[in-house]
Amino acid sequence: MADLSSEQSQEVLQNHRNFARRSYLSRMAGLALGFVMTAAVLLQNQSPFWYWIGPAVHCFVGPQIGWWLARRAANPREAERRNLLADHFLGGIWMVSMQFNLLPCVLTVSLLSMDSMAGGGARLLWRGLLWQLAGVLLGIAVFGWHWQPASSLATVLACLPLMICQPILISYIARKAIHRLKKQSLELRHQSQHDGLSGLFNRTHWERLVRAEFVRFRRHGEAAVLVLADLDYFKRINDLHGHAAGDEAIRRFSAALSRVLRETDICGRYGGEEFGVLLPLTSAAAAREVLDRLRRDLHEQPLLEEAMVTASFGVAELTADVPSVEAWLRLADQMLYRAKHLGRDCVVVLGEQSAVTVPGPLEAPSAQPSYSTLRTLGDPMKVARLLSGLDMGDVPLALFDPSDRLAVANPAFLTLFAVPRDAVSFGDIIRHCHAQRVGPNVVSDDIEAWLRAADAKRRSQPQRNFLVDTCDGRWYRASETSYSDGWILLLLLDVTDKSPSTRAPL
Repeated sequence: MADLSSEQSQEVLQNHRNFARRSYLSRMAGLALGFVMTAAVLLQNQSPFWYWIGPAVHCFVGPQIGWWLARRAANPREAERRNLLADHFLGGIWMVSMQFNLLPCVLTVSLLSMDSMAGGGARLLWRGLLWQLAGVLLGIAVFGWHWQPASSLATVLACLPLMICQPILISYIARKAIHRLKKQSLELRHQSQHDGLSGLFNRTHWERLVRAEFVRFRRHGEAAVLVLADLDYFKRINDLHGHAAGDEAIRRFSAALSRVLRETDICGRYGGEEFGVLLPLTSAAAAREVLDRLRRDLHEQPLLEEAMVTASFGVAELTADVPSVEAWLRLADQMLYRAKHLGRDCVVVLGEQSAVTVPGPLEAPSAQPSYSTLRTLGDPMKVARLLSGLDMGDVPLALFDPSDRLAVANPAFLTLFAVPRDAVSFGDIIRHCHAQRVGPNVVSDDIEAWLRAADAKRRSQPQRNFLVDTCDGRWYRASETSYSDGWILLLLLDVTDKSPSTRAPL
């Protein structure tokens, strides 16, 4: 137990002591009944008085000595196994003193073997039988060889209590042990699936349930909604009121979820102050009603007395054009970031007008688009609405859907990125640029790691600006903005001189 923590060591030690205590009670009862059986045989054989001393000491004093040794041992379980081996050895001696009376000897061997198998498995059983054989040999040396296998009626009757009671006692102890192990197994299963602080499902198990719901949708087409929620300004709560207050806010928010949502809704702690909710058989409109009610509940029943704690919610309904669970999660995540961008304490639902009205430098004026060519892989009407009023001329611009598939690209973008005809996604385009050394200068030995890093930046920053240099030496100022239906990449040519030391990858 040296490699375990102090708390774990104490728990293991207590388990060993409990095993020794159960064995002590079983041994006291079994040996007391065993003495009745042995006494009947000694009376039948008219054995001398000194034959009685050893069995009497073993059956009435032995359990007390064994329990005393087990309580004081560093490993009580191992000490109890040594006690079982001692029982085998002494039982072998008393078999000789009973002159191998058949029924008592068979009971001695079988019941001791049952104890050893229950206490230590086959290995302890075979060790016990070897010690029992050693006891028989020593008994022959002490008592001599006498063979009287026949049992009188009195001996048979004396064997009956042990024959009946000991298996029942062992079965009772085994049943309690099985019940205890089952309870521990359920507790471990609960701990492996639930978050310790909130009591909700942990992220791993919650995502497993989300995947199961996605498979069910693919099979039966049943509606489902995914919600990602985040407690607003949570770091400020920890900084101003302490981490204990933050933990209490998480616990009370979890209670609010359970109070407002249905029993069939699946809630999980996604990480930190972020939560996930799966609403089976629910539409986006119904989900909004529920979440608005939850928001009101947070205002009417504050999570903390010392501060008002609100939450932001991103909602994505599962539809046939969502290609994967990851894309579904990402849609909800984008809506959550949109909710924070809109000022927090609100619900943003994918597809609603509030989710696509994006302020900022790319907000559309009233002019009409003037693209000579559109490369469209998605819904052209939806794309036209999102890009309505943008007149970029020769400015490279492209729109990608939430799963990073290219929806629209103007000729300037297609030329700058040398987009091949078979390119479907942003990843396809960048892999092509990296392999052919065309378009943006992607400085990375691991293109997949670069793509994952770019995706992480896009998720964490709904709107960001950065410099891009191309393989032909030109520089662009890129603007990347995430929308509910995807994201837009726009590049403006930068004529400012750039030294080689300032080159930066896309």
